[in-house]
Amino acid sequence: MILRGSSERIPLVKEDLLLDWVPIENLESAKSPRLLSAHLPAKFLPPELLKDHKIIFLNRNPKAMAVTFYRHLMGAKVFEYNGDFPSYFDLWMKGEVPYGDYFNHTVEFYELMKNNPNVLIITYEEITNDQFKALSRVANFLGKPISDQLAKSIVDMCSFDKMKSEKPLVRSYIPKDFFKEGGTLYHSGKVETWKKWLTVEQSERMDARIQSELIDRGIKFNF
Repeated sequence: MILRGSSERIPLVKEDLLLDWVPIENLESAKSPRLLSAHLPAKFLPPELLKDHKIIFLNRNPKAMAVTFYRHLMGAKVFEYNGDFPSYFDLWMKGEVPYGDYFNHTVEFYELMKNNPNVLIITYEEITNDQFKALSRVANFLGKPISDQLAKSIVDMCSFDKMKSEKPLVRSYIPKDFFKEGGTLYHSGKVETWKKWLTVEQSERMDARIQSELIDRGIKFNF
């Protein structure tokens, strides 16, 4: 919407141009300006991509990330995972889940951003706390500043409830049988849902990792 200067919905979702999901010919045939997405670690991105293109790394509180990914694993047939949350949490803390260790993934992108003005890091918590401020950051980073009127329109169109209700109407590439019954990409959209899942002991284990692997490295963000 920012690139097109319009809040009009188009019949595409991020999964339609997901680097780790769709065939290469789908990416090559996509019309410009293209917005590609991926879950890949920074080290797997093509060097040319880092030189000539803008990269936005969307991060999130690792406690919320762990819970969200568990619900994704449990809801999608392809993973064939049916473990309980405590068992999964131990695997997550060891990085023994699809796409690997959260902390390594995060550190790689923060290191990349230090020396690359084409990389922007923004968090889900920043977006939910102040959508207009987050939208302005992204628009300015892309070199496409937008009017207050367009910003309001985009925020309205991209509200969590609206996206949750409308995404099934535009989903094209995800197979109909991808999810188990009741499975979905969208849950509550709340930033503190993790508090209903993590025990005090699990939360403290996560806090220790956050301190040693992020904060002690100078990586701080609000969550």
